[in-house]
Amino acid sequence: MDYKYIDPKHQHVSLLYMYAIAPMKIKSFYLYIQYIVLQFIAIQTSYGQNQVIQNDSLYSHILKEQRRFHIVFPKDYNPTSDVSYEVIYCLDDISDFLTMEWGFLQGEGFIPKNMIMVGITNPKQNGVDMRDRDFTPTKTWEISGGADKFLSFFRAELIPYISSKYKATSNGNVLYGGSLGGLFVMYTLLKDPTLFTSYIAIDPSLWWDNFLLNRIASTQLDNNKFQFKNTLYIAGRKGNALKEMGVAGMDSVLRKKAPSGLDWKCVAYDNETHYSTNFKGFWDGLKFSYGGFYASTGGYSTSQKIVIKPKRGIALKGVPFHFICYNLMADTYLHYTTDGSEPSLSSPTLAQDESPISITKDSKVIVKSIGVREKYNRKDSAYFVIGNTIPSITEPKNVKQGGLLYAYWDSRTDINKSKPIKKGFANKEFDVNKFGREKDFACILTGYLKISKAGYYIIEMGGGNHLSKVYLSNIQVLGNHFVPDEGEMYLVPLEEGFYPFRIEYLHKKGDAELSPIFLKPEGVEDFSIPSDMLYSNYNK
Repeated sequence: MDYKYIDPKHQHVSLLYMYAIAPMKIKSFYLYIQYIVLQFIAIQTSYGQNQVIQNDSLYSHILKEQRRFHIVFPKDYNPTSDVSYEVIYCLDDISDFLTMEWGFLQGEGFIPKNMIMVGITNPKQNGVDMRDRDFTPTKTWEISGGADKFLSFFRAELIPYISSKYKATSNGNVLYGGSLGGLFVMYTLLKDPTLFTSYIAIDPSLWWDNFLLNRIASTQLDNNKFQFKNTLYIAGRKGNALKEMGVAGMDSVLRKKAPSGLDWKCVAYDNETHYSTNFKGFWDGLKFSYGGFYASTGGYSTSQKIVIKPKRGIALKGVPFHFICYNLMADTYLHYTTDGSEPSLSSPTLAQDESPISITKDSKVIVKSIGVREKYNRKDSAYFVIGNTIPSITEPKNVKQGGLLYAYWDSRTDINKSKPIKKGFANKEFDVNKFGREKDFACILTGYLKISKAGYYIIEMGGGNHLSKVYLSNIQVLGNHFVPDEGEMYLVPLEEGFYPFRIEYLHKKGDAELSPIFLKPEGVEDFSIPSDMLYSNYNK
């Protein structure tokens, strides 16, 4: 077998240089555009590191011929591990842009990393490309009409071969094709939907045989013959082409029949050609196919989880508060309930920005990503109790704006039994980590937090604060539910005024650095609490 390694040809260019320094040096717009293009290539190439393309083939007893295909493996592919690899089967083989986009999609976390891509090469007989034979369902001219045999080849020979030899799954896979390949994609969905989980048909030639598949779909989807559990992404071109290719007709059928269990989308691209639709279609189609997966990555390619806040807190009865979600496609795939029940497809979805939630009693909110691939569905919970606005106090006498008082101990355990060895004023220059990571210590900051506008606030901490505690008006708001790599946050309804405020930084030798305490008012990004919101009875 032949092996071809895809190695990076460009070093990763600094984005800081590109956006901050380079514009001052580049004299012409043309050179600047070249620079941007090189940056894009560098990023794309970095995602292709260590990808391997392998040539392989098998003799098909169904088609009576040797069938060749190419396989692209992800970085760190290991056939001896316990990992099983899902497969993207590409009709008409694999072009360079598919490999690049596929690597980028994996690198950004839009699709799983444990996937391989298989491109099926079209054979030629007497100089004639056999795609017309393999992809068409009926015989309208001399060599057409072989889709049934080609589908049998997939089902009985190719998929079992890839599964056994390359540690690939026999389910959860994707079928992608354009033009006549898109026709075959649609034919396979209607003929054997369980063979693949996701179907991507780009500008499919649904005009074939007087729009045969549109007529079949109209009849077959009426019979409820199949229990779909699939995604279908169809892309076409705006204008007459959408109708002439039969895409508009299929879209109409799907809208009318609304087949249960089929998560489908039909889009029309503007200002594209029959072939250029593949560039957008492959990218958008795969993102759509794995929407449930990406909805639970939080935008981070290294972890698959739902990222929401706040996770706990006090809510006012019937007064909505903002529930924040950082996952993309949350408004499509993240469903939630407020009564502790399991979310379903009929449950409301979270918006990608901030979703207002209103509760009337102590509640457990459950958020769940729901896609067709159940193994990627994830769940998270948040807990809220009904309470009252925490009352503020009037401005204390003799307080100074600009920071808190601090007291320092060189032990975490004796703060209630011994006097601090150091005291002082923690102003905006104060850094609790100056005491050092390689020792145990405690640092307690006390004073007042001033709130200038009544409303809901989220108090939060992260970093190495897993031992730390935060008190507001003698209520412990942080320190009981810290989650590693995530931190802790708490929702509180506050009124205008001053609040007694206490931070207990407890550091264990060797732990990560302590991080500041953050505050998030409604409608504002969270920020580390600035010194001008902090007051204390400090006297030099």
